[in-house]
Amino acid sequence: MTFEQLQYFISIVEHDTFFDAAEDLHISQSALSKQIMRLEKDLDLKLFDRSRRKACLTDAGTAFYPEAVSLYQNYQHMLSCMKPYKSRPDALRIGTLPILTQYGLTHLFRRFENKYPDIPVILEEVEEPDLLQGLSDKRYDMVAARGHMLSGQPYETFLIAEDELSVVLPADHPLALNRCPVTLQDLAEESLILMNPYTSIYQLCMQLFKKENIRPHIVRTARTESILSAVSVKEGISLLPKSNFKIFHYENIALLPLHPAVTLPVVLAMEKGQNSSKNTALFLSFIKSEQSKQEITNL
Repeated sequence: MTFEQLQYFISIVEHDTFFDAAEDLHISQSALSKQIMRLEKDLDLKLFDRSRRKACLTDAGTAFYPEAVSLYQNYQHMLSCMKPYKSRPDALRIGTLPILTQYGLTHLFRRFENKYPDIPVILEEVEEPDLLQGLSDKRYDMVAARGHMLSGQPYETFLIAEDELSVVLPADHPLALNRCPVTLQDLAEESLILMNPYTSIYQLCMQLFKKENIRPHIVRTARTESILSAVSVKEGISLLPKSNFKIFHYENIALLPLHPAVTLPVVLAMEKGQNSSKNTALFLSFIKSEQSKQEITNL
């Protein structure tokens, strides 16, 4: 059984006759009939009652029709999903956290495409649990990630942006009114709303608190937008990358530096010892060139 045979079968049902289906498919009626006979042989079923003038389905054909439609539609959907990869065999596939806008990385990738128009860049935004798995599975040539999530792992990294961990709190909070850098000890008794536990930012925060022997009072975890909304109505305080304030704007929120400062490097990472393709090597050379121009994003 082939997908082409499924297409022929569906067309016959939709047109009611072999003749009209053959016309629509631009093949001869005899060729169409032969394909349907092969399909019936593979299935060991009779799909059409050929004693009638029109293409009437047997009971087996009636049961088979919705299954054939579903299977053929899934096949077409799969082909559609694969088109970007098929039409761009030499594309660089880069997995990334949803951080491109706040660090201006989209422009960096597009400048590469402008310089090398024959090497398209396919960017796939995923959450952190899937990022390194995709790199390990060879789904990505490289990933754009926060540097601290790669600590101690066998990856070669290239710095592309820098950020810092900041304290986010209601504008009228006493700590905000002082306008001074905030320490982790200052947050020991505060209600905290942190990023979701699967994120590297959450894990980093927990490591920092543990280092200071602080048991943080975490009231809930959430995504960035929900955290900022909650802080704006005084539900708690958070620790977030400073760059978030490039894309999210909320009233009644203050942003203060953490003391001592905690830097958040953003890197491109690939497996060490990996035999990189010519295009990957060219892209890394481009990144290094951008670094030499001091075009790394510093916040």
